Amino acid sequence: MTEKPVSDKLDRYPHPLDTQRLIGHAAAEKTFLENINSGRFHHAWLITGAKGVGKATFAYRAAKFLLSQQGEGGHGLFGPPDSLDVEPGAPAVALIKAGSHPGLAVLKRQYDVKNKKLFTVIRVDDVRALAGFFHLTASEGSWRVVLVDPVDEMNASAANAILKILEEPPEKTLFLLLSHTPAGLLPTIRSRCRQLALRPLKDADMRNVLEPYSRTLSPDQLSMLLTLAEGSPGKALQLLDSGGLEIFAGFLNIFRSYPRLDAEKLHGLADVVGRKDGEGVYRTICELYPWWLSRLVRAACNDFSDSALVPGEADIMQRLVSGHPPGAWVDLWEKGNRLMKKADEVNLDRKQVVLNLFLNVERMGR
Repeated sequence: MTEKPVSDKLDRYPHPLDTQRLIGHAAAEKTFLENINSGRFHHAWLITGAKGVGKATFAYRAAKFLLSQQGEGGHGLFGPPDSLDVEPGAPAVALIKAGSHPGLAVLKRQYDVKNKKLFTVIRVDDVRALAGFFHLTASEGSWRVVLVDPVDEMNASAANAILKILEEPPEKTLFLLLSHTPAGLLPTIRSRCRQLALRPLKDADMRNVLEPYSRTLSPDQLSMLLTLAEGSPGKALQLLDSGGLEIFAGFLNIFRSYPRLDAEKLHGLADVVGRKDGEGVYRTICELYPWWLSRLVRAACNDFSDSALVPGEADIMQRLVSGHPPGAWVDLWEKGNRLMKKADEVNLDRKQVVLNLFLNVERMGR
């Protein structure tokens, strides 16, 4: 039987709940533990940071900690704990990994069996299903944890439903809401939560996280990967998994002759996207295209100084922005996002979408 896809895991890489170590976020972990040990533990946390920076790994570590003996208030012989580490063989950990711990509920985009793809949002029905979870009687003194990954993907009805629960939270229940873009959330949701920001990782920590997966890369490829990932291990792994380094290099080659694009290279990329197995490449382009335009605007606003760019990228960027203010590129970014959203809604031809994205850039130069 084919395993259903999930919204919170990259193929070939461990799921966040299976990740034993959390590298680069010791300060955030210390803040969380200090709040636990203070005796005034906040019931709802909004864990923010770039996509792939480690928010889900942090949240699952917190859940394992609270749902195991370490989180039940006993400090032991050596005082309060100084990390969220839990013994891998702890019964709570085994249940969490099996998806059967009665004290943990995870809200994420579900699989649409009818249409054979993931839903695009977390729905209000997913939130309403928590009613049964809250009606279960927790063991004496134990916690219940609700993890929303990410809260950004809730539709309006689901967001309002979770807000009502946050306003009158069940006793001894912790809410861990993960967010890539907290500014876009309901202000009332933000106000009900204590925010905890996870910062981008430093290069040394990134190399440590990626070491098992980057051994076949050349030094130049690894350097490019670190630059493009911008401190996000998840983004780096996604780039590796989808051939993102090669696709990004293709981006630069297409733009290298701006204001005219390299038509042969562009159509070659579009042909790959149009194949039956081109969905992964298409999704990577949909991630890279708006990200690189925003990267272009940031670099231009800083006069291309103090910007971490790959070799040759600054020259291409300067060629693109020479005749247009940053605001024009922001408009193009918005236009591209609208096109990609419409493509998903009405199932537009992937090849034509990619051609239009790049040709919109060429039209800027006319």
